[in-house]
Amino acid sequence: MKGIGSRESALERLSTTRSGDELDLLVIGGGITGAGIALDAAARGMSVGLVERGDFASGTSSKSSKLVHGGLRYLEQREFGLMREAAQERDLLRSLAPHLVEPIPFVLPVADKWARAKFGVGLWAYDALASFKNLSVHRYLGVDETEAAVPAIPKGKIKGGFLFYDCKNDDVRLVMEVLIQAVRYGAVVCNYTTVESIDGTEQGCAAQVRDVVSDASFEIRAKKIISAAGVWGDKVEHLANPAHEQRLRPSKGVHLSFSRSKLPMGDAAAFIPDAERKRFLFVIPWLESVIVGTTDTHYEGDIDAPSVEPEDRRYCIDAINSVFHLGLTDEDVTGAWAGLRPLIAGKAGATADLSRSHSVYDIAPNVIGITGGKLTTYRRMAGDAVDRIVGDLGVTTKSKTGWIRLGTADVDALRAAVARRGQALSIAPDRIDNLVRCYGDRALSVLDLASELGMSEPLVPGMQPIAAEAVYCARHEMVVHLSDLLGRRTRLSLTDIGAGIGVGSVGAQLLAAESGWTAGRTDDEIRTHRAETEHERGLPLNLDAPRDRPLEAGSTRGA
Repeated sequence: MKGIGSRESALERLSTTRSGDELDLLVIGGGITGAGIALDAAARGMSVGLVERGDFASGTSSKSSKLVHGGLRYLEQREFGLMREAAQERDLLRSLAPHLVEPIPFVLPVADKWARAKFGVGLWAYDALASFKNLSVHRYLGVDETEAAVPAIPKGKIKGGFLFYDCKNDDVRLVMEVLIQAVRYGAVVCNYTTVESIDGTEQGCAAQVRDVVSDASFEIRAKKIISAAGVWGDKVEHLANPAHEQRLRPSKGVHLSFSRSKLPMGDAAAFIPDAERKRFLFVIPWLESVIVGTTDTHYEGDIDAPSVEPEDRRYCIDAINSVFHLGLTDEDVTGAWAGLRPLIAGKAGATADLSRSHSVYDIAPNVIGITGGKLTTYRRMAGDAVDRIVGDLGVTTKSKTGWIRLGTADVDALRAAVARRGQALSIAPDRIDNLVRCYGDRALSVLDLASELGMSEPLVPGMQPIAAEAVYCARHEMVVHLSDLLGRRTRLSLTDIGAGIGVGSVGAQLLAAESGWTAGRTDDEIRTHRAETEHERGLPLNLDAPRDRPLEAGSTRGA
């Protein structure tokens, strides 16, 4: 199987469970934690189903800083155990998904001797907590080295900087790779299936589920249910236990993206203070863009549709302009997203002070929940959740996810093979690299489609995704709506100023042809995608805005 299978087949399997033929486990939530649980349980030999109320990774798991990291900022909160765990998981993920989890140098500029001493102590602690197994022990850079590593830094404004390493990734693509492996081990996964009621008894569980696409309802029976619904965890728990007390205090994290021509960065990321010098932000080169973020503020709005508010944008833009002496404005923003962290309530104060550790808890008989944590440690979270249920199911197999490859076993050989095929189709080097990053070994299947259908041109002029990806994702990655393709599978909503529907874009037309949409349905999908993107960005889309210059042969922009 090339991907996660057909949605129709998944619905048929999930809707035919009954007593005596129930699933061992039903997972609620198709973000990184739910995907991790499905893989962990399926690899131990359990029969597993997973349902997701929207698209896979459409919640917090697509709204991250695009990092797999040890959590340097957690030093201030004395989360030493979490930092050590995150560093170990980061290094493991580098070996399990080398096409996705890539080392990236970080530069921390310093302006005076006091800052040098303070940050130096912190980075020694960071290295020590990772047992000095970070990609490289941090080192101090002189002024010239720092300015060369971060071209946006004005000349003569700093005294030097520290260099340390973490990893970047594509959060949605990581979720997809985990789901694909779960399906290969026998799990059944389905998006746009919302749980409307849960009945947990000593004899087993039943969940009433509605297919959002057809509006048909059906029952799924399972011996155990795990809710991995993230920030929606309280809502899911209420379905099984209406008397429960709220567990979560959502925190909003906002990121902006800019073109590299507006915010010049090299291969290194930067760690910079905000305009008031109270908090640090990431500045990360990612795909065709540079990401700036994140915020950490208490959130009380609609958890289904968080938006980047004007004050959020101003906070990030002011930080960039203050440190780099730029004149960026809202008009320079090419993407913006707001994610909600499912932080565990436990004390008063700012959400920035709440722990990022996770919790596994009972909801009802045979129904448990898991929440908290962070993307980097998803595998540990999944293992803890599955460990909680295996005894009752008579399963003695330990977790296998520490050695299950995600996407490819030999990334160098894969890159060489994809490069040869891509060059024969006259695909630019950046787009070849992007295929490897997005699809791992399946990049060759995408190129098969590109050759067969004559679809090697870009989905959007000057951007990395190619046209064949629209067809591939529709056939093998359960794309239902245009936003699934543009917002998650290809990330064009985050990197393209026109969100994948501007001048010259062909994604909507290709997906319509593959999915059999009418002209009216296609127009509706475009309008919906535009409205969703504008709401999240908090800005109107300018579909006629000029993009960055087209990719050039030999360019090395990466994930």
